[in-house]
Amino acid sequence: AVYLTIGAVIFLAILDAVTTLVGIRRGLFREVNPLLEGALAVHVAWFLLLKGGCTMLWGAVMVRESWRRWIPLANAGIGGAYSLIVLRSLWYLS
Repeated sequence: AVYLTIGAVIFLAILDAVTTLVGIRRGLFREVNPLLEGALAVHVAWFLLLKGGCTMLWGAVMVRESWRRWIPLANAGIGGAYSLIVLRSLWYLS
């Protein structure tokens, strides 16, 4: 179950990065995370590397700590919140 959740979050992270970049180019969004905003100011590749790195770090923590009882609840909360964020971005772009 942990690996399925990690796969879903990686997919959502890619979709989030794409919708964020498209929304910024259209003038609809701005990046509110100061680290990602700084990376985006340097180059799009740095933004994508940092976003992917944060997602991979989260995935590594989830795999390492998968034996803890609270991990499924945390995964459900994170996955649900991330889904809502991506859906909201897609709705604004349409």
